[in-house]
Order: sequence, then C-alpha cells, then structure tokens
Amino acid sequence: MRTTVVLLLLSVVIGLFAVMVQAAFQTQEQLENLQARLRTLIELREAGAFGTGGFGADKPVGADEFSVATLEMAKRIPNAKHIIRIEEYVHIPQMDATKQNAYAMIIGLRPGAPMRAIGEVDYENAKIIAGRGLDEKDASGNVAVVGRLYAKERVGISGEVTESALDGKKITLNGESLQVVGIYATGNDFGDNHVFVPLETFRHIFKPGDKLSKIRVTVDSVANVEAVAADLKNIPGVDVVTAAEQVSTAKTTLGTMTAATLYGSVLLFIIGGVLVVLC
Repeated sequence: MRTTVVLLLLSVVIGLFAVMVQAAFQTQEQLENLQARLRTLIELREAGAFGTGGFGADKPVGADEFSVATLEMAKRIPNAKHIIRIEEYVHIPQMDATKQNAYAMIIGLRPGAPMRAIGEVDYENAKIIAGRGLDEKDASGNVAVVGRLYAKERVGISGEVTESALDGKKITLNGESLQVVGIYATGNDFGDNHVFVPLETFRHIFKPGDKLSKIRVTVDSVANVEAVAADLKNIPGVDVVTAAEQVSTAKTTLGTMTAATLYGSVLLFIIGGVLVVLC
C-alpha cells in the first residue's frame, strides 16, 4: 500500500513537472516570437488621431489627408517589407448646436469587428447594454449602434435601458435615416457619445473616398526599424508609432510567467526527491 501511494504521488509530481517545464519553454518561445513580430512593426495614424485611427473629415479642405496616397508613399520606402491598410474604422465628427453635447463621433466599421469607442485617453471596448451589435447581415444596412450618452441626449432614451426602448428609434446622419438596433456603454461620457454604423453604410452616407484609418508597416529587420520610422515621419499628416512599449510590456508579463513556471517546476522536482528519500 505504501509503495503504491508513493508511486502515485511520484507519478503526479513527475507529470506536473513535465507539464510546467514544457509550459516554460513554450512561454519563452512565445515571447521570442512576439518580440520578433512587434519589434519590426510600425503603425501609421493620421496626425493627432487616437489609437483607433484617423478622424475622417475632421480637417479643413486642402489639408494633408491620411489616405491611399499615404499608403503609396509608405510603399516607396526602402526596407518596408509588409504593408497593410486598415479601414475598419473611419471617423467623422458630428456637430449639433441644438444638443447639449454638441460633439459626437460617427464610426464606420466592418460588421463583426470589435467596437472600440474613443475614450478620454485612448480607445475602449464598447459593451452592448441593450439590443445588439452589428452583424454580417448589416453589411450595407441603414442601422446603427449608439452610445449611452448619445442615446440619452439625441435619441431620447434615458433611465433604465430596455429592449423595448429601441422600438422605432431612429437617427438621421447627413440626411439619411438609420434604425437604432443597439446601445453600448464604456463607463465614461466621452466614449459613450459615438455612433457605430456598417462601413459600407458609412461610405454611402459620408463618401470618404480614399480615406484610411491606419497603415501598418513591417520592416525587413530590427536593425532597419529606426531608419524606416524616420523616413515615415517625413510623410505629411501622419503620426508614426513603433511597438517598443508593447514589446516591453509583453516581455515583462511573459517573463514573469516563465519565471513562475520554472520556479514551480524546481519546487516539484525537490518534492519528488524528498518523497523518494523519505518513502
């Protein structure tokens, strides 16, 4: 009986030890892959924009625009290996002098993409509190998801938000009527003052043309990141954001996990040794 118990305990300890060692190696490998990927990634945003990208027509006519032309200039830079355009988010401000909160943001995105509201500092995930979000069947439909504050001040939905409160509620954007199908909340008024509409609907209503939200550039090697970033900064109307801080954060987090896993595996190894000696 004693031998059986010892063997069972040892098998559990050895099994956990093997799993933790494997986890430590996988975590380290993940960190290395993350570093390799992020350290060569550069993100372009419209000058002065938040983390989600540009602000659509929030500039005077004739100002440098963040558009397909910007993308073409980025492609001509040496050592810029992999360049992609991101247009899930296209922003335009909405001014309404008759409302208390005159400034709101209209955001066009592909149905099914995460809704990220522009908060007081950076973007925040928008959580649906009534109705639904935008799905694939809304690809070019005249529907909208509005923020809690927007719903209160511009749609007339206040107090406790219920499903029935959305019945027949519509908003008008640039002369186009849209059905409100959902209300979201982020926890702050600035972020709750937006309207999300399908990207194709946004293009139909506001006609942004070649406007883009973000451009991501992958440099061919870490050694060339600074040079490419310097060249990108010469493009008019853009902000250049490197991933140095992301790498640092990821390294700290994954490094802590790796250390904890290794310490745990060493502890299990010692426990196994003690079991063998004492039993």
